[in-house]
Amino acid sequence: MSLRLFAIILLVFSTLNTTFAQRSKKVQLNPISLGFDLPDSYKNRTFIKGLAGFVNNIDQLVGSMILIEGNKTSVLTRFVKEGKPPLVTTSSSDVIFNAKIDSKFKHNGAYSIASTKIEKDAIYEVVITDVGVAFLPEDYIPYLEICNASQNVSDDVKKRTFYVRSAKLTTVYTRAFKKTDVESAINGIAFSANGEIYSSSEQFRVDYIVSVDLVSLEKLLALQNCGQLQLAQEMALRERAEKAKIEALKAKEEKNSRENDLAAVQAKLDELRRLLGQSTEQNVELQKQLKDTVERERQATAQLAEAQRTATLLQQTADKEQQKSDSSEKVILTVKSKEGNVLEIISLDELSAEKLNELGFNGEILKSKQDE
Repeated sequence: MSLRLFAIILLVFSTLNTTFAQRSKKVQLNPISLGFDLPDSYKNRTFIKGLAGFVNNIDQLVGSMILIEGNKTSVLTRFVKEGKPPLVTTSSSDVIFNAKIDSKFKHNGAYSIASTKIEKDAIYEVVITDVGVAFLPEDYIPYLEICNASQNVSDDVKKRTFYVRSAKLTTVYTRAFKKTDVESAINGIAFSANGEIYSSSEQFRVDYIVSVDLVSLEKLLALQNCGQLQLAQEMALRERAEKAKIEALKAKEEKNSRENDLAAVQAKLDELRRLLGQSTEQNVELQKQLKDTVERERQATAQLAEAQRTATLLQQTADKEQQKSDSSEKVILTVKSKEGNVLEIISLDELSAEKLNELGFNGEILKSKQDE
């Protein structure tokens, strides 16, 4: 064998050995641990799918009265004191959970992780962060309105009705990692888990979920003395009506007094004019008195106009307060459901026709309670 041929054979074997060595090279990745549960503080929250529509305005959810019937949730109406909206705080760094999970994850597919479903040959990276909280302080809750609205609500409905005291908005970031063949090229991020290689070139997907702090209507009413609250409201209305009536009477007396003053001034003015008309000489003193009396007439006229305006305004206020006092205990509407349930409504703003239909009421108008 020639030296040249031997050299060619050695070159071929060298190339084959190098190629084989490259193909048999193992990918070395540090193995990672998988998370198998969420924190108790997060698991103990109340998640309701029917409230997901409030992700952009959770403050409008707080103060709402909701009805839960099985898997269906209905927002009935909202009770918040006028001028006292819920307190809202925002954050972008309150990370609750950050881990990689597989199909063995206890909450796989649950709403608490944005209904993310993890397949058998995949691992998901999950990052859960609270980004907003809306809360209603105790003195912002209009207990009297709630007491009035719940007077004719059945015990069964009360058991399924809840008041939203606070709400949290949470982001769930997820990214899928697929099982990868060792011989294949790996793109993006890769790691080892359970003796397998997983990689992903995806970006995080973000979902928003809402959790709430609920107080049952039964418990809320049990902690309040509705009768005492309603009596206090009635007494306050009567006191305001009586006060407005007294102020209106005082204003009327002031108006009458000003009318008498004006009449007296006008009588004197007429007398002075008569005396001046009979005199053939200019009376300087009478001219001075005339000038002063004209000025007093102008002032008395202005005071009378002001007294009349004040009396009119206070009388209108007294009439309005009396109307509020007279109508504080009236039932505006009584409706009857298809099943024969009766619901008395004090304020038409409490429930819309659509919400009445959702509760099973067909809107049949019955006679007023006062007509019975």
